[in-house]
Amino acid sequence: MKINDLSYRLKRVLWSDEALALIPDFGWNDGGCRSLMKAFLLWLGPNELRPYQIVKTHEQHHSEHAFVQVGRWFLDGDGVSGFYEMQYRWRFEEGFSDVIIRPFNPEDEPDHVNGDQPFYIEGDRIHALVRLLDRHFDKSEVLGILRSPTVANATDIPHR
Repeated sequence: MKINDLSYRLKRVLWSDEALALIPDFGWNDGGCRSLMKAFLLWLGPNELRPYQIVKTHEQHHSEHAFVQVGRWFLDGDGVSGFYEMQYRWRFEEGFSDVIIRPFNPEDEPDHVNGDQPFYIEGDRIHALVRLLDRHFDKSEVLGILRSPTVANATDIPHR
């Protein structure tokens, strides 16, 4: 399986009726992103992933979007993306004038400026999502694809 195949399959599973029933009233990119990030961390293991966030300014600490990184790739409700794909999507499809992508610790994320706490669905629903991912994918195959150093293109994370 290649990155594009994995991304397509992941999107199909995440946007299935079974998965969407776990996050009623919203989707993975408009309210469910933190819950999906947590499910990925539980499923693939926190030693394999790094939580990332999108913010609009360097001073902002509450995520506009939360997701995970494995190797050079990001996983979220839209499947698998490279750095520039993620940046492009949030700049042009979501309409953000500035898109800052950076690692973060979800445990330290503050409340939003309006006082809302970072939103997560109930723990049993997150665990149901983990089981759904486990039924549809082989973890070791997914990690192998995402960690593969042979997959490099213009969408990779820029070197710093």
